[in-house]
Amino acid sequence: MRLSEGRCATPYLYAGMLESRPEVEAALAAMNDRPYTAVPSWRQDGTWELWTREGGEEGEPCIISGPSTTYPSEAAALAAGAAWLASRG
Repeated sequence: MRLSEGRCATPYLYAGMLESRPEVEAALAAMNDRPYTAVPSWRQDGTWELWTREGGEEGEPCIISGPSTTYPSEAAALAAGAAWLASRG
């Protein structure tokens, strides 16, 4: 990961001292400009995970939250994401 990519990450990632896990990279790639996304579970059991992103604006920390639960379908995970976004007001 290079600083010029403009992604959310810690200085340790930018410095090459840490590597981002593949499931985090997949979630970031799927998010694009949205604050949440659904990706197939890394468990490869047919379930889906909801990943969320908060912050990340200029000078603001970015928090990527991974799954605390899985969903039976992509639609269910995206519905949970929409509910999460609505609850943030």
